[in-house]
Amino acid sequence: FLDQCVHHPLMYFPAFYITKELVMGATNNPSGKPDIARVLSDYRENMKEDLLALWKIWVPATLFNFAFMPMHLRIPFVAGVSLLWTCVLSAMRGGDVVHGQDMAGGAVTGSTYQILLEGLDAFNMTPVEIDPNMEHMNLSAAGKQRPGLVAMLARHVADHGGNVTHSKMVRLGEEFIIQMHVAIPKEQLKKFRGSLKDRKLTELDIQATALTRRPTHKTTAVLGMRIHCVGEDRPGILADVAERIASKGMSLEDVSTTRRMSKNGVREFVIDALASSPNLKDKENLDQCISEIASLEQELQLTHFDVRVHTA
Repeated sequence: FLDQCVHHPLMYFPAFYITKELVMGATNNPSGKPDIARVLSDYRENMKEDLLALWKIWVPATLFNFAFMPMHLRIPFVAGVSLLWTCVLSAMRGGDVVHGQDMAGGAVTGSTYQILLEGLDAFNMTPVEIDPNMEHMNLSAAGKQRPGLVAMLARHVADHGGNVTHSKMVRLGEEFIIQMHVAIPKEQLKKFRGSLKDRKLTELDIQATALTRRPTHKTTAVLGMRIHCVGEDRPGILADVAERIASKGMSLEDVSTTRRMSKNGVREFVIDALASSPNLKDKENLDQCISEIASLEQELQLTHFDVRVHTA
């Protein structure tokens, strides 16, 4: 009890978060100094998840060790469980990025990126390409926000043979905005289009756009990037980031933005983007490509910039 409920929550985890900040904080913070108060605040937010993960491993392992393990095997057993727990903790809280300086000999200063050799399906394949035997439509709808609005449209799509794959929905003021990708069997397309004029949907302003497959023989990505950046909210920050990506000949596959308040009360703008390139030169000159994009961190005075590189 003392180990799991006193030692770990009050000593072990705070020491872990503080040590991590002392080692990595100077490079992750705009001030260049470790921020102990921030990481302890992070620990308070993560405490429930951290302790549940700890107990799921150590409570059963401890019971099994004392109930069934021979005396001479108890220490090796604990050492093995400790190795497992270290891997779990590292995956959860150890940081999922690698410093650019360590990977590229200083080519990316102040930013981080990680190379992931896990394929490019997320960049090359959308539902339009995955289901070539279906017809594909984009539905854009807007209406006064009320309970059941999404349920009404989603049920209508399903009842008329459509299958919603990707969707994004958000309330903006009094309006509720819906965007859906719908896959429909070819023989039901005409009927589905006509059903969008149903009187039950009159409270929604619906626009339907047919989607076609991209000619992948000319645009297959050989390099993909997941870009996450955060900076103080100001007009033009999205344009600056998008222009830098475009200047490298990269296409944006998916972009989402949001605004939030930081812990210091500063309004921040957050961009998450998927960008792809069919250019082999980018893959061969990866360090330079990453460096030029990551230089946005200093140019735009971003508080966080993270790039994950996907390559086949």
